[in-house]
Amino acid sequence: MFKYTSINSYSLRNLQNGQIYFNNPLNFNDPFDTFHPARISEISNAKFVELYCKSSKRKFDKKHLIGILDKKISKQDFFNFCEQHIDYIFDFNKESENQTFQSKTHFLSQLQNLEETNNDFLENIVEFFKSVKLTLQTKIHETLYNIRQEKFAKIGVCCFSKNNTNLLMWSHYANSHQGICLEFDPKYEPFSKTFEVEYKSEIPNVNSDLLFEEEENAESIKKLLSFKSIDWKQEEELRIFHHESNKSYFYPTRSLKAIYFGLKTNPSDVEMICSIIKSKNPDVKFYRMKKLDNTFGIEPEGFHYNTVIEVQSSIILIISNLFNSKEFTQEELFCIGMIKISEIQLKAHLEDLKSKGILIKNKEKYKLNR
Repeated sequence: MFKYTSINSYSLRNLQNGQIYFNNPLNFNDPFDTFHPARISEISNAKFVELYCKSSKRKFDKKHLIGILDKKISKQDFFNFCEQHIDYIFDFNKESENQTFQSKTHFLSQLQNLEETNNDFLENIVEFFKSVKLTLQTKIHETLYNIRQEKFAKIGVCCFSKNNTNLLMWSHYANSHQGICLEFDPKYEPFSKTFEVEYKSEIPNVNSDLLFEEEENAESIKKLLSFKSIDWKQEEELRIFHHESNKSYFYPTRSLKAIYFGLKTNPSDVEMICSIIKSKNPDVKFYRMKKLDNTFGIEPEGFHYNTVIEVQSSIILIISNLFNSKEFTQEELFCIGMIKISEIQLKAHLEDLKSKGILIKNKEKYKLNR
């Protein structure tokens, strides 16, 4: 899994400290991301019964309530249910010209003669619960709004990709190919907690039941965070979320596998980042992106980075073997071809070795200080 980023004080600090940053979805460049319009599916009978029983002051038999809503309850069970609860469900004291039953006794007596009078008492109860469900459905929309305002205002998201050679991703998120792309090992936390973004041409339904999960890591939150327009499909995005936004999360040093430098990354930035990483984790691999010859694409090319100490130790060893105590010029040392750095870099290292007293300089010539 890969993370594209620009090179700035924030990304350098994150590299130095071994941390990733969790941004607030409100800061994302897609106005629909996370805050797309809500399409809420109807709450299931089972979830409705669970919520209704939890909020009710009475002790209902959940099996009977589901049987009523599904219209799959026996006449005897229905009668027993009504005998216990019908005066709680219907207000028989309310006067209305459309009122069918005058009292609980009247209702139960009619119910006993159901086959003779051919009245559908069950349908009356079902309609009552449907109206309660409709009210609850409105509450669900309010709940979704509250989730977005309360939870999403706090939640943090860190975005990754499955692809490290996407030209648009390098342009959009890595400062027009001047930045870097980090590769992490998904077997380590927090990277093992990633989930894939789903790309849709239409805004999908959100299951109402999921909105009532109480866990911080609720599936409903993942669901609402994981939909984007199909226009973003090329990003192949993966996400990790945190219960707080604008926070950094430390990751195991060994989870950083590689760093890829863009086509236009400044050589001084390459030097600085390699130096930072090499001191923390020498196993991290380094790559430069290069253009493909016959297609509009790029691919990584590995390179080896040596620290200043490693380079200067190598220079001293070469000088000692080839020149011993004799004088030499920078050009003579460079032309030997044994030192795999630029001429400018070699000059900087020779001057640094002189300042440390390891080399002596006489005009344009150097020699070991023995």
